[in-house]
Amino acid sequence: MASTAAEKTSKPPYKNWPNDAAFDASTTSPTPISLRVVGKFPPEVAGTLYRTGPAHYKVDTPQGVYARSHWFDGFSQIHRFQIIHEADPNPNPSPNPSSETANYRVRVLYTSRSQCDDLLEEARRGGNLDSYITFGQRRDPCVSFFQKVKAVFRPADTGDGRAGMANIGVTVRPDMPGSPGGTVTALTDATQMQRLDLETLEPVGVARQSALHPALKGPLSCAHAQYDSFLGDMYNYNLDFGLTATYRVFRTSRLTGKTEVIATIGGAGVQPAYIHSFFLTKNFVVLCVWPLYFNGYGASILWERNIIDAMKFNPDAESKWYVIDRRGGHIATFSGPAFFAFHTVNAFEEENTSGTVDIVCDVIQFPDDSVVRHLYYENVLSTGEGRPPHEVAKPSLVRYRLPRVARDIQKTDVAPVEVVKTVDGVGELPTINPRYATKKHRYTYGIADRGYSSFVDGLAKTDIETGEITYWGREPKPHTPGEAVFIPKANEESEDAGYLLSVVLDGEKGTSYLVCLDARDMTEVARAEFDRAISIGLHGVHVGHDPKNG
Repeated sequence: MASTAAEKTSKPPYKNWPNDAAFDASTTSPTPISLRVVGKFPPEVAGTLYRTGPAHYKVDTPQGVYARSHWFDGFSQIHRFQIIHEADPNPNPSPNPSSETANYRVRVLYTSRSQCDDLLEEARRGGNLDSYITFGQRRDPCVSFFQKVKAVFRPADTGDGRAGMANIGVTVRPDMPGSPGGTVTALTDATQMQRLDLETLEPVGVARQSALHPALKGPLSCAHAQYDSFLGDMYNYNLDFGLTATYRVFRTSRLTGKTEVIATIGGAGVQPAYIHSFFLTKNFVVLCVWPLYFNGYGASILWERNIIDAMKFNPDAESKWYVIDRRGGHIATFSGPAFFAFHTVNAFEEENTSGTVDIVCDVIQFPDDSVVRHLYYENVLSTGEGRPPHEVAKPSLVRYRLPRVARDIQKTDVAPVEVVKTVDGVGELPTINPRYATKKHRYTYGIADRGYSSFVDGLAKTDIETGEITYWGREPKPHTPGEAVFIPKANEESEDAGYLLSVVLDGEKGTSYLVCLDARDMTEVARAEFDRAISIGLHGVHVGHDPKNG
C-alpha cells in the first residue's frame, strides 16, 4: 500500500525534540567504519555489541511510497560495534599511571547490514507486502471480503524461505543454542528464526522452532528467550492454537544442542495471549499469561493479517502465573490482577523455613495494551500527526510474590499472587547487572519517557528499594537513546558497579553515537561518534573479551 501521509515533514518537531532520523536510517555500512572516540572506553566493555531492530519504514515503488505504519514492522537491520583495546605504541604521560587503560588506546569499529534485502526489493518492484502477516500494518480499507478470504489461505510465512525475505529483528544472540556455529540468530514473537553470518552479518538461513523439536509446531513464541547464566541453556515457549491454547515450555542444551519439552500447559481455561517475555529463576520457569488474548483462539491472525488487530485486552480477566520446574513439569498456578507487559526484569527465590520458596518477579507493566496501539510511526515520530505513547500509557515497575512453592509437590489449587511494591515513572526496555540474574537485585536500568519528546528522552536507573530514579539526561536536550546494555566491572561485586552502552541520536545534528555511562552515577565515560544516524532499534547483546588478548 503506497502512502503519502508518512512523507509529511513540514510539522515542527514535538517540543523541539527532533527524532525522525532515528526511525528512517536506511544507510548500511557492510565494511567496518572507524568511529571518532571521545574519552576512554574502560577495559570491561572491550568486545562486541550487537543490536537489531527496525531501521527504516519507507520504500519508493512504482506506485509511490510504500510505508510501514507500526514501528515494530519497520525494515530490520543488524548493527555491530567492535570495541577494541590495543597497546598504544606512543603512549602519552598519564596523570594516573596505575590506571588499567593508561597504556592502551581504544578503537570502535561500526558495521551494519540490512536483514531483509529481498523483502525490500519486492516492495520496490511494487509487490503486495500487505499480504504477509505483520505486527500492526494498517491495511487498505478497500480490500474486499473475497480478497481477505483469499489472503487467509496464503501460507503464514513472511516469505518464500529466502533468508532475505524475513523481517526478524527484535532480539539477537550470537552462537545461540540449537543454531549452527558461527552465526548470529535474530528472534521475534513468531517461531521463525533468522540466522546471519557471524563475520559478514549476511542473512544465511531461516528456520522454525520445529527444527529444534517436532512438538514445537505452533506459530508464536517469545522474542526474549531466557538463558541459564551458568550452563548457557536456552529456555522458551511455543504457543499452538486449536480449540484451546497449548503452551509448550522447552529447553535447548548449550552443550549438546538438543531440545526437550519440559512442560505442556493447555486445556480448559488456558488462553492464548501475546507474551513477549517471561521469568527464569534458579529452579523454575514462570510464564505469566496476562489477558491480552487472541480472538478466535488465534484464527483471527489469519483473517486480520496482523497481530494487533487479532487480539483484545480483557480488563476483567485475571493474569495467570504458571510455575514450571526446570527439571520438568508444571507444578503450580497463581492468579493476579489484569495488566499488560512487554518486558520482565528478573526473578529470584527466597527460602522459607517450611522447605518451600517464595518466587519474586519484577516486571515493567502497563494498565492495559494502549502502549502497543500507540507505537505507530505517526505517534513516535517527532513530526508525526498522532499522540505520543506517554500521553496514553506510562509504565510502572511492579514486584510480585508467588508464595510457598515446593519443587516436589504439585499444587492443584490456584493461589493468589501478592503485590509487594510498585514504582512509577520507570524506564522501559529494562536491564540489570547480569551477575544478579535469578538473584535478588536492587537496580534496574531502562529508557525513560518523561514527556520531553514524542518517544524517549533519557536513560533511567531505578532503585527498587527506595523508589529513587537517577537519569542520564538530567538537563533534557534532544538526544534520544536506545536500550542500555549493562557490562559489570571486573573486580567489583557491588550491583551497580559497571557500565551501560547505548546508541543515541543527536536530534539537532541528525547523527548518532555509542555512549558509555558509569552505571553507578549515570555520568558519561566515553562515546564513539558516527557522521550519520543509526536507528534506535530494539534490543542487543554484548559479548566481551580480554582487551589484552585482542
